[in-house]
Amino acid sequence: MIASERRRFILRSLSAKGVISLKDVARELNVAEITIRRDLELLEKDGKLKRVQGGATSPEDEPDGAELTMSKKLPEYMAEKQRLALYAVSLVRDGDCVFIDGGTTMLPLALALCERNVTLVTYSTMLLQKAAKPAAKIILIGGEYLPHYSMNVGPMAQEMLRQFYFDRAFFSCAGIDTAQAIIYTTEHESMEMKRIAMGNATESHLLIDHSKFQKRGFLKMCDAAGFTSIVTNDVPNGLTSLENIVNLMNQ
Repeated sequence: MIASERRRFILRSLSAKGVISLKDVARELNVAEITIRRDLELLEKDGKLKRVQGGATSPEDEPDGAELTMSKKLPEYMAEKQRLALYAVSLVRDGDCVFIDGGTTMLPLALALCERNVTLVTYSTMLLQKAAKPAAKIILIGGEYLPHYSMNVGPMAQEMLRQFYFDRAFFSCAGIDTAQAIIYTTEHESMEMKRIAMGNATESHLLIDHSKFQKRGFLKMCDAAGFTSIVTNDVPNGLTSLENIVNLMNQ
């Protein structure tokens, strides 16, 4: 891949995420980290981004803008996220061991399940920042901390996650291509965590608001058929006929 293509990829990734990791970009493009570091330096000189430790943010963000990015995303489609959470909670039984994925879509569900007699397993640190006096047993997967995404990932986290069996697992994603029935995500390390949890769960449910339809990420996570159900607040313009879709607008 030539330099101009790499830099366009970097800017697209930054536009989608708000914050990017040097290691992730190097891995996704299969180039040396020093090459991406030089790209970031040149893009910063052009005012296209701001370099931070381990990666880059949008030019207007502060150096600690990674956490701010997650905070800014949380209020988006909050009513829809709450509706998804209400339905998802109804699928959980007392005594269940439940996996909660990372991302802001998961937070309303995680907080609701904190009040239930269940075991919650997650690699997202957002829940610990919000939960107060939970009734649920909460197990936080440890590993390499990614402040950009409020997640613990890496080989240590993967090995710990493999030890669990889940009655139900709930996931978020970057987008879904309904024509090809493919689920997309944007970050390699979290994709591996998602795949491990799916493989260890009796039921796997994807929760998405309507904005995720016909939207792609940089990485193909899995086929849509891999989920027990795909739960959404609405399907824009009848875009999909997937058999496992649950459209809450019709309920």
